Amino acid sequence: MTHTIRFNRLDPEIYARQSRAGLRTDMTTRAAYTSDAGIFRRVPAAVAEPRTVEDIRDAIAVAVAREWPIVGRGGGSSVAGNAIGEGLIIDTSRYFNRILDIDPENRTATIEPGVVCDALRDAVAPLGLTYGPDPSTHNRCTIGGMVANNACGSHSVAYGTAADNLIDVTLMLADGREVTVSEAGCDDPDIHAQLTALATDHADLIDRELGRFPRQVSGYGLHYLATHMARAVAGSEGTIGIITRLTVKLVPTPKHTALAVLAFGTVFEAARVAHTLRLPGVSTIEGMGGDLLAALRAKQGQEEAGDTLPGNRRGIPTGGWLYCETGGDTLEEALDRAHLVVRTASTAPLIDHHITHDPGEMRELWRIRESSAGIVTRLSDGGEAWPNWEDSAVPPEHLADYLRDLYALMDKFDYRGIPFGHFGEGCVHVRISFDFATPEGVGNFHAFMNEAADLVTSYGGSLSGEHGDGRARSALLDRMYSEEMRGLFQQFKLIFDPERIFNPGVLVWADPITRGLRMGPGQRALAITPVHKLGDDQGSLVNAVNRCVGVSSCRSESGAMCPSFQITGDEVHSTRGRARVLSEMFRGESVTGGYRSEEVHEALDLCLSCKACASECPVNVDMATYKAEFLHHHYRGRVRPGAHYVMGWLPLLAHLAHKVPGLPTLIDASLSSPLLTPVIRRLGGLADRPLIGFARRSLRRHPRAERHGETVVLWPDSFTTNLDTGPGRAAITVLESLGYTVVIPEGFVCCGLTWHSTGQLGMTRRVLEHTATVMKPYLDQRLTVIGLEPSCTVMLTHETTGLVDNPDLARLSELTTSFAEFIAPEIRRLVGEGALRPANTTALTQVHCHEQSLGDPQHAALLLEALGIDEEQIATGCCGLAGNWGFEKNHAEMSFALGERELFPKVRQATGHVIADGFSCRTHIEQGTGTTATHIAEIILDILRENGVAE
Repeated sequence: MTHTIRFNRLDPEIYARQSRAGLRTDMTTRAAYTSDAGIFRRVPAAVAEPRTVEDIRDAIAVAVAREWPIVGRGGGSSVAGNAIGEGLIIDTSRYFNRILDIDPENRTATIEPGVVCDALRDAVAPLGLTYGPDPSTHNRCTIGGMVANNACGSHSVAYGTAADNLIDVTLMLADGREVTVSEAGCDDPDIHAQLTALATDHADLIDRELGRFPRQVSGYGLHYLATHMARAVAGSEGTIGIITRLTVKLVPTPKHTALAVLAFGTVFEAARVAHTLRLPGVSTIEGMGGDLLAALRAKQGQEEAGDTLPGNRRGIPTGGWLYCETGGDTLEEALDRAHLVVRTASTAPLIDHHITHDPGEMRELWRIRESSAGIVTRLSDGGEAWPNWEDSAVPPEHLADYLRDLYALMDKFDYRGIPFGHFGEGCVHVRISFDFATPEGVGNFHAFMNEAADLVTSYGGSLSGEHGDGRARSALLDRMYSEEMRGLFQQFKLIFDPERIFNPGVLVWADPITRGLRMGPGQRALAITPVHKLGDDQGSLVNAVNRCVGVSSCRSESGAMCPSFQITGDEVHSTRGRARVLSEMFRGESVTGGYRSEEVHEALDLCLSCKACASECPVNVDMATYKAEFLHHHYRGRVRPGAHYVMGWLPLLAHLAHKVPGLPTLIDASLSSPLLTPVIRRLGGLADRPLIGFARRSLRRHPRAERHGETVVLWPDSFTTNLDTGPGRAAITVLESLGYTVVIPEGFVCCGLTWHSTGQLGMTRRVLEHTATVMKPYLDQRLTVIGLEPSCTVMLTHETTGLVDNPDLARLSELTTSFAEFIAPEIRRLVGEGALRPANTTALTQVHCHEQSLGDPQHAALLLEALGIDEEQIATGCCGLAGNWGFEKNHAEMSFALGERELFPKVRQATGHVIADGFSCRTHIEQGTGTTATHIAEIILDILRENGVAE
């Protein structure tokens, strides 16, 4: 029986349904959804973000009437191009993400598809339960997406695939009906009968070609139809309907765990032994190659990563590792099983091992493995590497031989890649240095993919081991399956989707693997020389934006990235979403107008330039830099927003104001005047929030004692010098008490931060060149330059040399250090000598986001620890003010909402010190809570005074 679709394009009801469904058809949103974590690009017609089942029904009706194909999407972490399309994208991650029921007795959970994996795991953890599948993206991928792709993760040795953990699943079909498929069958009699007949009539063919080993997930799971019909829906990649509800199995967590990390001379040796370690109580057998660690160490701030890995600790050349986690009812049992793993592996050329049960050490070791998907998109020399042949699997006993042949095939095409994956189950992930920038490169990619498909099938393997076939490999299924089996796949789809509406081009009637490559030659239509040198990206902003391969770390609700996404949940406001809109700008097809594009401006508007992505993103996407570059070109030759002049030029304005006696006092009175403040806000394009005040006297006028010790330069950042001089005065007294002679440059110097963050890059460079001239006498003496304002310190140490080729600026970068880092040795000496008594107090610290990202906040943390101060650091990153951003028009509401994530509530509860070295952070804390936060220099001065070391 065929169900007729009940709507047509002329039905007035469709327009009402489109309104109710809230479809987003603006180009900014559509551009943000053009890609997932794969290499393909499709521009959707609209995006739906449903809150209810009825919203999904309305959205589907509109798509059917408008003849749009329909694609379901969760976290968009698919690396196979499963979650993109040219019609309607139904994104369930933002609103359709409730946990509906948890049944601890039967160990099940009923959920909406947008529930993030970690959200469910956190919810059931107090019950001693967990959801077994755990891909490396577990803190942002949705369970609906995991089921759609039949995801597995590192613990699949113990818990199996998403299919193995599925109880039932409800789908909405193109005619608006919901059908539920369970172990016993489908509640729609017609569909149930057709599925039963398909399984019965073709049992021999299905037994012969499907279900040969656990990681064979390519194609449809028709082998489940005869035993557990719901599991056949897993891995269908959104091609048969939209998931509206699902019930999944929960499993008990081990009471105790241990981790054995094994080191081998080559990755092939690790692969050869992996399958022998499938022992009782072993839940992971994860492998990675030595090049992965080299790529990680090439990242900002990761130069010493992996030093505790076995092999590395002893200086032994290591080419591969296995991570084997064990569990038990007792710690002794878990450790015994870990030692059994080591003894079993010792029959192979094991060169070193390490066993731990410390949770912190285990997390740190796992962090290296779980970052792999992002890390390996940049090779150790900075070269690009891409997915598409990243998910192949073979019976695990053949993995070593297959891996050697795969390396030989890469060598044939002069490709490089770094392997990692689920070696215990024969699944290997690798990103490969495909060249998509030229037609020749695309041709080589096509040839490689076909030869790789032949290679994996020669070992009885699968094109995909957990990511699905998507647009990456569906066209190659003819290498793996017979024509008869592919015919069964088509029948299966048509039973649910007779109009072929859902995710066309995937699994059956597949798109060519070279259609719509996001990084293809057409991406570089907009050619312009950036102001930033972008040395790690060959001076190309396109290459820089292409760092974002879409692994979606920016969509995690933990960590500091990305603040605006954490508030809105909107893909446009994720780092990835902004990168996709920029990429469309370079292409010039959907987003037109080049750097004048309002779509890009809209996408970047809520970027706080907090720099979290520059460090937390596995490939160091630096959206703050890209935003500054865009704004520079966007406003070139045009009138800028008033805030760019008022806030961007604040350093120079404040410096000049303090040249005129009494003027700062007059300005300060004007800024706080009830009559003048609204006028100033309106003319300056500023938000409706209290304005900042000027110091009555510049820090340069603060008296300094004559000393005969080492001379140091205190960097006169504009905030400390002209707005809030308290931290500067405290720092001078501390330094002088420690015996230093403190000098402050008299001429105007500035790091250019405010001009940079507002995209006034020409002025930024001029200010930096002037600064280099003023600072030259101090630099010639190689005097240490001490920074108090973290944002300015980071700008000097990390950003300036990427903007201006000037040897004096390079020296300034080298000689600049933070206040905490500079005084730490002296303070530790005084503590060691007993000259300073422990403070025995607490502190809540808001680490400045730039320092958290590109600096080293541990210097301050260790300093406070040495002084006996028990410190807690705010974990959510940016305070929410972000310099000029929070003062710009229309940003105040979100600015304060960001503070309410964690910072403001903890400040209100704090009983000890509240420390914030950043002027913006202190301002935001005061405006948001009424609490006056202090700079660490002020804390140190109080302690020195209490101990008689300072006056």
